Amino acid sequence: MPVQGRLVQRRNFNTIGHDACLCLQFMTHHNYYNMRKLRIKIFIIAIIIGIYAIWCRTYSFDADMATSHLTQHACNRSKHCCAWYSMRALHAGGCPAIILPAQWYRYYMPLVQFEEIPKQDYIPQEGDVVVFERPSWKNWNKISQWWGHIAMYNGKQWISDYKQKNMNPYKSDVPYRLYRYRK
Repeated sequence: MPVQGRLVQRRNFNTIGHDACLCLQFMTHHNYYNMRKLRIKIFIIAIIIGIYAIWCRTYSFDADMATSHLTQHACNRSKHCCAWYSMRALHAGGCPAIILPAQWYRYYMPLVQFEEIPKQDYIPQEGDVVVFERPSWKNWNKISQWWGHIAMYNGKQWISDYKQKNMNPYKSDVPYRLYRYRK
């Protein structure tokens, strides 16, 4: 009777018996689905905790802590992980943060008490966040640009996963939104 499942290690039937190989297949299949269920449970718990923290609003954002964390961990070149680095900086600043694609932070930032600020006569302040939508497919020079871009101003320069030369990392004009924490 065949047992369905994923076989992680392929065994030679000459070295171990057929029953042992089927047992290995079954255990691999069983462990794979247990780990998958555990990951799903952890993910759901994390989302519930994040929603609860946002709903309770029992946090305050410290722009200095967030920007110092981002500055300390920034690389010289892009690793294409701007959302991960920015999320970690928001968390270091005291804001409940979840990992999202960079362009989706335009929906998340108002939920955590960041307000959109106008682009006209904009003067950057420490802790300001810029969220770029993804460029049109004609302007892609890397597939990672499909997720958009997010960066934070540290008082001297814009930083995401690397220290940017200016606010816009793209070679073309891409729609963006600016956010500042409401005190």
